[in-house]
Amino acid sequence: MKRYDFVKNRKYAFAFSIALFIFFGIMLAVNGINLDINFRGGTRITIETVSDVDPNQAADLVRGAIGKEVAASVMETYSGDDGTAKTKMLRLDISGNNPLTPEEETKVKEVIMQNFEVVLNSPKNENVSITPTVGRQALQKGILAVAISVTLILFYVAWRFSILSGFSAAVCAIIALFHDVGVMFGVYFTFGLPLNEIFIATVLTVIGYSMNDTVIIYDRIRENTRLMQKSDLGSIVNVSIHQSLSRSINTMLTTLICVVVLLVFSVSNNIDSLINFSFSLLLGVVTGVYSTVFIAAPLWLVWKERKQKAALEKA
Repeated sequence: MKRYDFVKNRKYAFAFSIALFIFFGIMLAVNGINLDINFRGGTRITIETVSDVDPNQAADLVRGAIGKEVAASVMETYSGDDGTAKTKMLRLDISGNNPLTPEEETKVKEVIMQNFEVVLNSPKNENVSITPTVGRQALQKGILAVAISVTLILFYVAWRFSILSGFSAAVCAIIALFHDVGVMFGVYFTFGLPLNEIFIATVLTVIGYSMNDTVIIYDRIRENTRLMQKSDLGSIVNVSIHQSLSRSINTMLTTLICVVVLLVFSVSNNIDSLINFSFSLLLGVVTGVYSTVFIAAPLWLVWKERKQKAALEKA
């Protein structure tokens, strides 16, 4: 059976990624960025419910009462008194330049109480207010954490793979990482999902996961450069990708089993934080393997070939 030629068909992978990012750019222009109140500022109100609550109806009612943007969801949690009994909680995320005033909070609770069966005096209820300044600081620190990790990776890969012209290998690895993160952001832009601190944590996890795969392929290229001295660089890269492919796929599948189980568990139990984490991680794992195989090594080869061509023309 003829093997797939990753080097020869690299233009198709590049074209697919470019088309995907053009689509994500359009979605960003149409939908904008949806920041969670942890990054944007606002108030989160959690109220225990007795019966089923339609979150869309609750959001519309609160929006009409106070005239602010509202995102509503219903969560299930286990009661502290009875470990087997579940308690339903209505969560209202109300974004704004300032947290709700006491009067606005009263209006929110009144309109919810008038239309749904809730327990306003439940000890499980929570009110959390975040100022825009605190939200921006949290966002800036999250971006800084990603930037620091990417910079450290750049220096490490440049040092580790000096035989492969370390800087070019590092830059191509970083481009592959930006590809992974960009896809994750793009999916969130497309579906209007809120970006929060859980998403930042997932991005950092995916960066480490994806870089691990890329380093494995770079290691194979480095070894095969010594073993296949009579072969051209394209053949070396292609062989190295195939030698690492089964490992990358097996690692992805075993990781996906855990992530999918976590996603199913969090959805069935309506654990919002775990849903966000597992869904983001699912995206990152899949795109991480894709970028490692189809972007990082082939892109490094393009860099090297152009550099060699420029050297020959100069000579």
